[in-house]
Amino acid sequence: MKITDSFTIDAPKQDVWDVFMAVEKLAGCVPGCKEMKALSDTEYEADMEVQTKFMKITFKANGQLKDFVEGEELNVEMTGKPMKLAGLFKTKLKVRLNELAPEKTEVLYDMDLQMSGRLASLGDVMMKGTVVKSSREFAENVQRMFVHEV
Repeated sequence: MKITDSFTIDAPKQDVWDVFMAVEKLAGCVPGCKEMKALSDTEYEADMEVQTKFMKITFKANGQLKDFVEGEELNVEMTGKPMKLAGLFKTKLKVRLNELAPEKTEVLYDMDLQMSGRLASLGDVMMKGTVVKSSREFAENVQRMFVHEV
């Protein structure tokens, strides 16, 4: 399942980059993230809950910053295992920042989500709706972070 989207934040590009590179700050923006901790500068672990239409799924996830271009682009891979369902998910996420104006930054992202096992049997349509909804909530949470800092 591939998702491509973007959102705009009223903040300088460097400030937005700093948030994306700070795991603790970013964790507060991720819907369903109960806890996230850095294991190193490039690796983190998260406990997450995702509410689908019919059930709540709890995950243990590991993320790794694969590479980045300072202030411009980052590539993250995340793998996760549901606690009560058989299966796995793997996500590749590419985020690019584009300065629209000195105080306005566009965040563009491409996500490739793959699921296996019982998780995959829930269906792409149901999971895609949940992922798209979570992506929008994430964007709103990041935007709100900058509104409160002003």
